[in-house]
Amino acid sequence: MDEKKDIYFKIYRYNPEVDQKPFYDDFKISVERGVTILRAINYIKDHVDSSLSYRFYCQAGICGSCAMRVNGVSKLACTTQVWDELENCKEKDMITIEPLNNFEIIRDMIVDYKPVINKLEKYISWVTPKIKQADLGKKENIISEAEFKVIDAATDCILCAACFSECSMMSANKEYISPLALLKAFRMVKDSRDTRSDERMAVLNQDHGMWDCTHCYRCVEACVKNIPIMDAIQGVRNEAFIRKQNGTEGYKHANAFAQDIRKTGRLKEATIAIRTKGIFGAAGMLPFAIRMTLRGRMPSMFVKTIPGIKHVRNIFRKIK
Repeated sequence: MDEKKDIYFKIYRYNPEVDQKPFYDDFKISVERGVTILRAINYIKDHVDSSLSYRFYCQAGICGSCAMRVNGVSKLACTTQVWDELENCKEKDMITIEPLNNFEIIRDMIVDYKPVINKLEKYISWVTPKIKQADLGKKENIISEAEFKVIDAATDCILCAACFSECSMMSANKEYISPLALLKAFRMVKDSRDTRSDERMAVLNQDHGMWDCTHCYRCVEACVKNIPIMDAIQGVRNEAFIRKQNGTEGYKHANAFAQDIRKTGRLKEATIAIRTKGIFGAAGMLPFAIRMTLRGRMPSMFVKTIPGIKHVRNIFRKIK
């Protein structure tokens, strides 16, 4: 492959103050192998169109400020190679640059980050240490190596919001906690130096909180630091079970699933709504149940136990 070639950049443009609707500008520049997306659009801004707007600071994959969508996927512009993205182009040698999803656009690739800040504040995304205020800076606030290992991966988060951008639940419900805030919550709840885990868990257990994740795994695929975000989400849910925070529909739904698998190896779908919402809550789903029945899709009340149920129950015992 040539060490230098002409590349087209199809870049999203929108200034709410002057533009009636978003549009795309096409730029053609000569790019050498080894050049990042950020360096390429910096060249466009410096030599072609100075009005192009986006954020960047460290240029080393640390601050997370240059997150944007490259060929339809949220990434860090400073660590994404132009040459690597040529394989992902819908049109030959044309790379599409867009702002992050699930945010209000301020201008071009600059988005309003306030929703992330608000969620971090709501879910108490910081450690409130046991050490007294007067003693801060005078002595260490120790965490053991074993304790830190639990949260080690979560501490790699740089708040770039790539997971926030790609989350399908965020697209459907702006009130949803977000994978970013869930990851931070896990990191704080599991930190032995913190003193507000009870308060934090109570907020996590509310509507739009930890139980609303749909397990699409798009946050894991998008994470620029390869953090196992779904493990963290499951971690805070497990914490709710440990603390017996059983008053929400999310807890009841998850518990009903677990009990069905333990007992028969299969879901008893005909009663899942009642066990989750209660009789009166499930009554609201009656029209849906009638439509399902008329179409012959209503699940049976009787569920046969799978042949390997003893093995499944052994797994449950080991987990417990």
